[in-house]
Amino acid sequence: MAALSITHLDTTAAALERGRELYAAGKFFDAHQAWEAAWRQEIGPMRRLLQGLIQAAGAYHKMAEHRHPLGMARLLDLAIEQLDPLPDGFAGLQLARFREGLAESRMEAYAWLAGAPAPAGPAPLGAAVTARVHHLPEGPASHPA
Repeated sequence: MAALSITHLDTTAAALERGRELYAAGKFFDAHQAWEAAWRQEIGPMRRLLQGLIQAAGAYHKMAEHRHPLGMARLLDLAIEQLDPLPDGFAGLQLARFREGLAESRMEAYAWLAGAPAPAGPAPLGAAVTARVHHLPEGPASHPA
C-alpha cells in the first residue's frame, strides 16, 4: 500500500469540496468529474465514499438531463450500498442526512418509473461542523464484495 502524503490528502479534500459545491449548484456531471479525479487516486473507505458520491451525482444527472428514472434508481441503489458502511461525519460530510435523502429519492425514482412525477431534487450534501478529511483503518468496509 502506498503511503499517504499531505499533498494527497489536500488534493482529495479540495476535490471533495469542489464536487460538493458543484453538486449543490445542480451541476451533477461536473461534480462527478471533480470526485472522479480523486477517486482514481484513493483507496479504502475514502475511495468508497467517492464512488458513492459519483454514483449519486450520476443518478441526479440521469434525472435532470436524461429524464431516465430506471438509470437514476439503479445508480441510487449503488450509491446507497457504497455509503452505508461509512459513519456520519466521515470526510467532513453529513452522510446520515445524505443517505436519508438518497433513500427518499430512490423511492421517488421508482415511483417515477411507475408514472408518478419526477423527484423534486437531489439529496442535500452538507458539510459537517468539523470538515476534515480523515482515513479510516483498512477493514471489511474498505473492500467491497
